[in-house]
Amino acid sequence: MAVEAGARRVRLTSTGGPEVLRVEPMSIPAPGPGHVLIATEAAGVAFHDVTTRQGLTPGALPEVLGFDVVGHVAGVGAGVTEFAVGQRVGALIGAGGYATHVLAPAKRVAPLPEGHPAEELDALVLNYLTAWQMFHRVARPSPGQAVLVLGAAGGVGSALSQIAQAAGVKVYGTSGPARRARVEAGGAIWVRDAAAVPAPVAATFDPVGGPSLARSRRATQPSGVVVSYGFSFATGAGYSKAGAMTRTVGALLRAKLTPGARVAVHTVARAVDRDPAGFRADMAALVDQLTTGALKPEVSTVPLDQAAEAHRRLENRQVEGKVVLIP
Repeated sequence: MAVEAGARRVRLTSTGGPEVLRVEPMSIPAPGPGHVLIATEAAGVAFHDVTTRQGLTPGALPEVLGFDVVGHVAGVGAGVTEFAVGQRVGALIGAGGYATHVLAPAKRVAPLPEGHPAEELDALVLNYLTAWQMFHRVARPSPGQAVLVLGAAGGVGSALSQIAQAAGVKVYGTSGPARRARVEAGGAIWVRDAAAVPAPVAATFDPVGGPSLARSRRATQPSGVVVSYGFSFATGAGYSKAGAMTRTVGALLRAKLTPGARVAVHTVARAVDRDPAGFRADMAALVDQLTTGALKPEVSTVPLDQAAEAHRRLENRQVEGKVVLIP
């Protein structure tokens, strides 16, 4: 590994509060077979990072958080022929993004154009990609139908609202009263919660999980679908990892055993691994809509060295849209 002045990462030292994130120098790794080394321009912060830091996410604790990055190719490993040094790319890496240099499996890398701000493109790589896949590949509502977006003021929620409207679908969006104006400014019809939707919708997008799924199913047509893509119900609720998972699995089992709308769990990383070509096609479609103005990501930037502060803002619901770290 080569050492370069200024190369650094934000290490997750243990589970706990934002203070467990520590900035430290790093050696720049060489890409192995099938991998790409990316010099980071922007690294996204996701709510998944918060729940992982809190010890609520299943699996081993990563050394460095960060699900998505945008940057330029700094090196390619053996067998990688689709990318060249200097090319701008986005990558959905799952972990490791809070760093100036990131390794990514080539199948999780997509080409991106020059000319757009890195932070806007980074919003596409996770938030908008997740929303796009859930809307177009899972729910697939028809023009003229309506959907419900829980947390419509957040990063994925606001992306869903824009993507749905571009497809001719009506959007109902929930948020706290303080963020109602933001939901309405995004073109959605604000409702205080799932029970306030005037008629059952074709699809509901639910990042809360657990006990929220039953409420989302009641707001959805029996022939429709609830797309579950998170479990924010556990954040700040005092659950252990086992307790959060027990409630999550229990809610999914109840949905399978009771009449009503089906529940589909969407994990963007699994979708990308199953269909890398589809991932790149989705990213190209998102870039096209960004270029035409159909999509308008709202992004807040924070210096990489202040990743802990970014976590505090996200955890306290003080972020509108996407928060991105800039090295």
